[in-house]
Amino acid sequence: MNSFYKQSKIRQWIEATLLLLLGFWPAMVIIEKGYSHPLFYLLLLIYVPVAQFAFTPFFKLTGVYNYYSPMLLGYMANHLQIDLHSGTSFDYLFVMRKYKPGFEIRNRLLMYYLEGLINLIQQIENKNIPEDVKIVGTSYFFKEKTLTKMGFEITKSSLFYRINLLVNFIDLIWMNSVSQGKLSIPAIWNAKTISITGIKLIENKKEVEEFYEMLKTKTSLN
Repeated sequence: MNSFYKQSKIRQWIEATLLLLLGFWPAMVIIEKGYSHPLFYLLLLIYVPVAQFAFTPFFKLTGVYNYYSPMLLGYMANHLQIDLHSGTSFDYLFVMRKYKPGFEIRNRLLMYYLEGLINLIQQIENKNIPEDVKIVGTSYFFKEKTLTKMGFEITKSSLFYRINLLVNFIDLIWMNSVSQGKLSIPAIWNAKTISITGIKLIENKKEVEEFYEMLKTKTSLN
């Protein structure tokens, strides 16, 4: 669990609100300066990682982000569709800092993603989430063979998802580099959209759990 959320609710809300306000301030400055100097708008690309970090706890507390594991969240999840995303830079700071860059972080990330899928399966089995819910995401981390084995359908990412990856490119570069243990630019141009229904995810529960146990054993041996 992200240690930030182990604090009292009052403290979480106070700190989340302060981060939210601090996160808005650079945007206001860029917009104001941009009126007279349009080149300032280019700074918005640098601002996005700042906003992602600053807004995360507020979005979590208000339900915009629904976490299924410390590093797997659903954006604006509802009973019709769950749009899965990896944890933000805020989550990296509080969750992943105790792991070593490279193999250890990469395996731990995969385990957190799988823990999130197992959590989703349990919620669907317990009728907290409908079986016909559509679960989607964008992947350049998992191998296509692994995703197919777990029942996911793989298609070319839409323009919307590609733009979203491009906007978050700075965060993606450093997160991917940390997981690889070296400078590594993610191939977002090869990113694929993955999708599966709730009932099909349940049908592939065994494959998800077996992959998780394999990673768990592999991690403990190293």
